[in-house]
Amino acid sequence: MRISTNNTRETIQRITQRENRTYGIVNYDEDNAYPQRIYSITNSSPTARNCIDTYGRFIGGSGFADVTFYQSVVNTEGQTMDKILHLVKKDLARFRGFSLHINVNAAGKITELFHIPFEHVRMSAEGRKNETGFDFATYNDWSRDKRSNIRTDLITWFHAFNLSPDAIANQVESVGGWDFYKGQLLYVSMDEHSYPLASCDAIVESLQAEINSDIRTTTNLQNNFSAKTLMVHKGKFADQEDRDDFERGLQEFVGPGGADIMVVDIEKDEEVPEIVAINNTTNDKLFEYTDNKVTNKIIRNWLIPKILLSVTDGSGFFNQEQIRDATMYYNMMTAPTH
Repeated sequence: MRISTNNTRETIQRITQRENRTYGIVNYDEDNAYPQRIYSITNSSPTARNCIDTYGRFIGGSGFADVTFYQSVVNTEGQTMDKILHLVKKDLARFRGFSLHINVNAAGKITELFHIPFEHVRMSAEGRKNETGFDFATYNDWSRDKRSNIRTDLITWFHAFNLSPDAIANQVESVGGWDFYKGQLLYVSMDEHSYPLASCDAIVESLQAEINSDIRTTTNLQNNFSAKTLMVHKGKFADQEDRDDFERGLQEFVGPGGADIMVVDIEKDEEVPEIVAINNTTNDKLFEYTDNKVTNKIIRNWLIPKILLSVTDGSGFFNQEQIRDATMYYNMMTAPTH
């Protein structure tokens, strides 16, 4: 994913999809970690997280109408169809895609299914697909957060979802029999035949702006909303250890729990430390305006009425009629178009 740093916004697709011959996959962006970055940034932005949760609830609606069906246990982990739907709708809301591991029998009947986190799935490179017939690879650490290298022996390969008995027979034969067959993977992308752009892709910079604003607020709290201050030490430290001890002592006065009184022992008047205040020219009104602008932009991206996010424009509480109208509107906006 490329983020523009100049005034001209790039209009080309924001992710690159190149073959990675080392692992036999197609990279999901240049570093193969696009969905992992999306997951991290949407979890760190409170407005985005709220929007995705709300969007996901509307995607799932009231769930499956058939009680017997949605309560059915569908895998060895004891998960029901209702649980699978819950996991799928979150992936759709965030990534605009989802994936399922599906086990089948020779007759083309589904015997078991599991949700696969969307960020774990990569498409097979053409060479790997032609060589083995595998269409997808799954691995839980493409971004190398847990390990510095990718364990190729832990990559799991799957054939694409296809309930044709002939297709299943060919897949089983290609891996050497049913004992080695891992089933199929259903991969759904809202950008068909391609890795999807996340639902927040157009406003990634806005999410980062909200996160940075929260960091600024936290920093101000930790420093008691004080302006920056320089302590000019007069004279020289005896050695590096003496300097380190002095700096550690200063840390006791930083943050909301810092001490209010500092005692400094000096031997000569000319050694009295000098405290220099750095004027804070921050315009809080400007930050408030920017925060509101960023929040509104994030909400507009998902077309969610503010009332459904418990956001008001200073007009106080909202009534049931407003909530009902907003719900009807967003049901219409999230309904299938075909």
